[in-house]
Amino acid sequence: QQLIFHNENLTNEREQLKNELQILGKVSLLYLTAELVVFTDGWIYYQSSFYYMSNETRSWTESRRYCKESGADLIIINNREENDFVKKMFGGTSAYIGLTDSDVEARWKWVDVSYHTEKPNGYIKENCGVVVDNDPRWPTLFGWHDVLCNRDLQWICEKRISQLILP
Repeated sequence: QQLIFHNENLTNEREQLKNELQILGKVSLLYLTAELVVFTDGWIYYQSSFYYMSNETRSWTESRRYCKESGADLIIINNREENDFVKKMFGGTSAYIGLTDSDVEARWKWVDVSYHTEKPNGYIKENCGVVVDNDPRWPTLFGWHDVLCNRDLQWICEKRISQLILP
C-alpha cells in the first residue's frame, strides 16, 4: 500500500513538473537513473534546478557575471547526489563553482553567502572554487579545489526552478 501511494505521489509530482516546464517552452525529456532530466538550449534540468556547463573559458568573476546575466548564479553543490550529478554530466574537465574565500582567507562561502565548512585546499592566493574530474591538465586531482580566480576555466551555472515560475 505504501509503495503504491509513494508511486502515485511521484507520478503526480512528475506531471506537475512537466506542466511547470511547459511554461518555459518546448523541451525534450530524458529519464536518467530514475531522475527527470530535461535538455533545453544547453541547460539541463535535475531535481528542481537547471544547470549550464560552459564550452568557453573565463575568470571566476566573468563566469559569475555570465550566470547572473542568464538569471542564474554559479552552482552551489548542496549534497552528494548533486555532486555525483555534476561529475556524471560535466566530468572530464575543471569548472568554476560558486565557492570562494576572497572576502576572508580560509572562510569559504557560497555565492548565496552560506558558509562551507571544509576547505578545498587552502593556498592563500587561490580564492575561487573549482570542481575537477578527469581533467588532463591535472590528472591526479579530483573533487573540489581552489585556484587563482583569474584563471580562464569553464564554469557551471545553476538556476532553481522556483526562481523561474511566477506566482
